[in-house]
Amino acid sequence: MGKKALALVVLILVLAAGPVGAWSLKDLLKGTASHALDLFKREVMPVDGYKALKVGEGFWIEGEHFWNPDYYVQLNESKLYWSYLVPTDVDVKVQVWKVYFGLFAFPVENSKYNDIWWKKAPVGDGWIGAFFVWDFSWRPGHGWRPAKKAYIAYNLPSAQDLNVQNVTILQNGSVRILFDDNSTRILSFEDFEGFGNVTVENVTFRHVVGSLYLVRRG
Repeated sequence: MGKKALALVVLILVLAAGPVGAWSLKDLLKGTASHALDLFKREVMPVDGYKALKVGEGFWIEGEHFWNPDYYVQLNESKLYWSYLVPTDVDVKVQVWKVYFGLFAFPVENSKYNDIWWKKAPVGDGWIGAFFVWDFSWRPGHGWRPAKKAYIAYNLPSAQDLNVQNVTILQNGSVRILFDDNSTRILSFEDFEGFGNVTVENVTFRHVVGSLYLVRRG
């Protein structure tokens, strides 16, 4: 195949990938987490923060009061579908657990968690969604391949623990946080990833009976 023919095939594949918002999927994945998050905020949902998770990891969202349930969001699967030279689809799956008093857990059965890529799925009074995946192979091929990391954004409109009015993505790639006392703080994305009342934890669940599980944290 000549160079012109090869270039034509590549162009057709890129067009076939289709846009995700303002970008094609290829451009989105080859960009940065900051650009993807900025688009996600504008096109899908507001964002209180986000966590970069490896498959099997999860993060804990604490209820506002002790009698409110906590939620544990665990990344179960992150993969891309390749059409030879370009990715054409992404699949990110999570499992959500409702946890009472940090001890008793119930799995939240919701088919919306089967694919949260560039969508929002309900968690309590808030939302989660996956806006970026990373740590995958770019070699030519066909079929599904794993992505080792997915970036999960969360929006918790009823949570007051952060005491934050809003979070703004700045053009220089940093994050400006406006607190309830009107003070501001500017963080890098690396710092912001660990900011707030959400932490990445290792959590295991032991089945007791029916839909009841016992929780072990750490």
